Amino acid sequence: MKYGPTILDIRKAKKISLKNLLQDQMTPSSYSRFVDKKTETSVNNFVALLENLNVTFDEYLYINNGYQNSRYDQLYRKLTTALKADDAPALIVLVNQINAFAQSSPDNLRMKNLLDMAMLALNHVQGDPLNPTAREDLVKYLINCETWTHYEIMIFYNFIFIFDVETVIVIQKRLIRVISRYDNLRLYGSEPFRTLVKITMFYLEHGKVLEALESLGSVKYFV
Repeated sequence: MKYGPTILDIRKAKKISLKNLLQDQMTPSSYSRFVDKKTETSVNNFVALLENLNVTFDEYLYINNGYQNSRYDQLYRKLTTALKADDAPALIVLVNQINAFAQSSPDNLRMKNLLDMAMLALNHVQGDPLNPTAREDLVKYLINCETWTHYEIMIFYNFIFIFDVETVIVIQKRLIRVISRYDNLRLYGSEPFRTLVKITMFYLEHGKVLEALESLGSVKYFV
């Protein structure tokens, strides 16, 4: 990928001087070789360049990809949209598309998770039994992650229907820790809070009134 040239394009578009961009973090010659695609740069240098450009990493990836979301993000967005709309035909198409990408990249865990999600979404919309292997793999992945980031939170939020009550109780404690740690991080926004609300509704749907009341107490704590 052309990481360096995109940095150059952003700098020129923002009219930031080379001196203000580098700030003694890199030499002009090292920067020149980087933007000319002759060499790579260190993670520290790259992070410093983004900070001095006032660009987040997510924004940089979006710009670097031609102002488009990545293939994964595009497929994930289509998947969640089709799931919310109960659109079985769209989900069938997505299962086939994602399966092709997963087969071509067997070691890509994100694509494997996405395929599991697509199959489970299709099962859910069609009212079929959940694919046991896909369900087990996705649940195992989330449970084994001791620290959740935005990625895991959104999987759980959109696919809470694959979990049993006991597992949700365990996961709720993890979400509360996430909120307390990342409450001021813009990336998370209201997702953890919204997920706690969704957990409360999940308990009510399963007739677990006591658990719902306790969950509601957690929600009030973070308001």
